[in-house]
Amino acid sequence: MRFTDTIQGLNEVFGTDIPRGSVVLVTGAAGTLKSGFTFQLISGYLEKTNESGLYITLEQSRENHLNNMNSMGIAVSKKLHISDFSDYRVLYGDFPGDPLEILEKNILDFRQETGGSCTCLAIDSLGALYSLLDMEAKDLRKRIYRLLETFRREGLTTFIIFEDDRCSGINDPSTAGEGYLADGIIELGLHLKGNVANRYLRVRKMRAASHSMEPWILTVSENGLKVYKGSF
Repeated sequence: MRFTDTIQGLNEVFGTDIPRGSVVLVTGAAGTLKSGFTFQLISGYLEKTNESGLYITLEQSRENHLNNMNSMGIAVSKKLHISDFSDYRVLYGDFPGDPLEILEKNILDFRQETGGSCTCLAIDSLGALYSLLDMEAKDLRKRIYRLLETFRREGLTTFIIFEDDRCSGINDPSTAGEGYLADGIIELGLHLKGNVANRYLRVRKMRAASHSMEPWILTVSENGLKVYKGSF
């Protein structure tokens, strides 16, 4: 089973699959389906394998996420464990000590508890994680990089959701400064042309994979998300 077979049309964007153990940044402005895309990608993959996964939400509750997925026709696999921020608040209060160490320990503990079957991880979102940390930007990015490098070495395919309103649109060639953290960047955006608005998907980079770098239309169908070629 390939990640790129989980969303209709995504296998046309990619010539090869997202490499296992990669760290992938899913970036875009609010309302561009970042959570839905990540949920469907991981859930669809897990349903066809003997593996399990972990989705950590640091902002919305588990119930809100599930309601949102249901509204878009996205099935969430029972093999995907969803852990919201309140889980950590109950266990650790207001994150006494180092939040990154606590996060890393719980992810690695979960992987061990599953006997190593946990191969997929999503963190929603990087911005929320930043808000928990009181340090200079330079030191912050170094710490995040070390955290993600741990996941790489564990062989966890990791998707990091990052809400970024700085991207000016489909014609903007720049990437967020956080791009250096990742092996891959999947940009989700909104393109306006006259009175028509289209959500789009574009793969900015994906190391060790072949893929299109053009924008593709991303839409919600009755059975979840769908990707197809269109004119902008």
